[in-house]
Amino acid sequence: MTARTERSREAEAFLDARQHTAPQVVSACEGWTAHEVTAHLTGIAVEISRHLSPYLAGDPVPETRSFEEREAPFQAMGDAELCRALEAEEKHARALMDQVLAAEPDAVIPWTGRQMVVAKFWPHLRNEFAIHRWDVVGDDDTSMELLSQPDLTEHAVGVLGEILTRRGREHDPAPGEDLHVRLRSGTTTDVCLVVSGGQARLEFAGARDDQPQVELDAAARVLVIWGRQPDRRGRIRSDVDQPTLLRLQALLSGY
Repeated sequence: MTARTERSREAEAFLDARQHTAPQVVSACEGWTAHEVTAHLTGIAVEISRHLSPYLAGDPVPETRSFEEREAPFQAMGDAELCRALEAEEKHARALMDQVLAAEPDAVIPWTGRQMVVAKFWPHLRNEFAIHRWDVVGDDDTSMELLSQPDLTEHAVGVLGEILTRRGREHDPAPGEDLHVRLRSGTTTDVCLVVSGGQARLEFAGARDDQPQVELDAAARVLVIWGRQPDRRGRIRSDVDQPTLLRLQALLSGY
């Protein structure tokens, strides 16, 4: 496997954006400023390292800590110190991923109560940096470019398909009813929001059909999957009825 010695474009773009964004700016992530978003990303990088270091040493992998526990020390930092910490911790996590994958390309470790393929941490971090950059910057050319990448959608649906609907299930206005709604973007494979047997998930849909769907550009679809709404109107067009649209918005409210 090729070593990822370079920082991802998504991480670079986030770090650059923070150079021009005051820490007090309220983000699109509910209850968080730009500073707290940065603490969140730093906490993710640290937690990945905290899992991979013992795995490399052949020691037991610890339980994953909550967001609150891992982020608290970084929220308490001054903003300049925090941004430096994010840069350093992202680099450290990336180096550990390289070491694990060089020795064991198919490595799997415990993570948040489930099993995580170590190679999947890379697209996961890219998603996190791209989404949270949008949270503090909004719709701009860089957001459009980064969020339109097909592999970000592939990761969000393929790895987080059930997790991204977990919070929304608490707000489902019709929890006892099954649901199938397609999220369509150009000629790419449709993403389907499914509620069946009391369980909700995102999955890639089969052959296209003429059922009502919601049409979005590729970047807007990633935002919606992650519980966000694009700043610019007209990027989402719905052919579903009003109760179905309300359920879609409730179920895709982030996590």
